[in-house]
Amino acid sequence: MNDVDYQFLLSSYQRKVSELINQNIVYDAKINSLVSVITELNEKITKLENQKPTRKKLEEASNDF
Repeated sequence: MNDVDYQFLLSSYQRKVSELINQNIVYDAKINSLVSVITELNEKITKLENQKPTRKKLEEASNDF
């Protein structure tokens, strides 16, 4: 391989590295967005679990009638 071939090869690698870095940035943004959604959903689940009556409380309430 001569210098022109090496320059072309280096240019191709640089282009591919740039594409992969850009793709990595996009994936990182998507991951951060999904982590945020997961956090919000977990908070909602926790809130709903705290709101729902337990079976024991339901049985006690039905015995009162």
